[in-house]
Amino acid sequence: MNDITVLVAGRQHPVSGRPVRSRADAVAAALALSVSDQVRLLSAGNMSDAVARDYLALGASHIELLECAAGADLTATLAAQLQDVAWVLTGTRQGTEPGEDVLPYALAAALHRPVISDVLSIRPEGSAWIVTQALPKGARRQLRVHPPAVLAVSAAAPLTLRHSMACAVAGQVLRKPVTTANGPDGAPAPRQLVQTHKRRQPLEARRQQSGHARMLGAIESPSTSGTVLKTGDARNKAQAVLDYLRAHSLVHF
Repeated sequence: MNDITVLVAGRQHPVSGRPVRSRADAVAAALALSVSDQVRLLSAGNMSDAVARDYLALGASHIELLECAAGADLTATLAAQLQDVAWVLTGTRQGTEPGEDVLPYALAAALHRPVISDVLSIRPEGSAWIVTQALPKGARRQLRVHPPAVLAVSAAAPLTLRHSMACAVAGQVLRKPVTTANGPDGAPAPRQLVQTHKRRQPLEARRQQSGHARMLGAIESPSTSGTVLKTGDARNKAQAVLDYLRAHSLVHF
């Protein structure tokens, strides 16, 4: 079983529009290279040699580019290449199109592996890794993760991205044409995107708070005060909501 594979992709610069490497993916590659010099960089889709060599400048010896047809199912294409890989690392980013930010979760589901998100650091310990994960409000926790697993590295990981021109020139860019499964009519299978949903927010009245109170609210755990109505008929529940709105002067009847 191969050790470490990092999934990378190209992005468009927000100002110039030219193709560049993704900082999120570069952070994931740098984190993998910090624990091993035998790291495989893998990309599916179109990537220019200039972007590929920007990734090689991080210190990797080679990068594999899977050239697949437009509209191919990238999750299935990558999953077929990652069956025998112990550790799969990806970057963490907010997708510019629906479903782009859920690639680690789609891959983990296709490979039947656990996924760890918002990874800040990794430390090998025997056959396992000690993974530091970022939690809300600056909290951290450490997990002992055994392979195989998928790790989504946070873009805020405390790493310095190197750029070695010698590594960029000496590294190999390996292009591999791949065939994807076709649909019933012979056309390439459509790319599967997973819709993301916003978490429902609880009903809460707006409060006027001082700066000190807002700062405490940002660093302290939220209180669990409130009422959860699990029993009663619709009339009683509606009355409880109406009483709350009246108590906070949100309605005047």
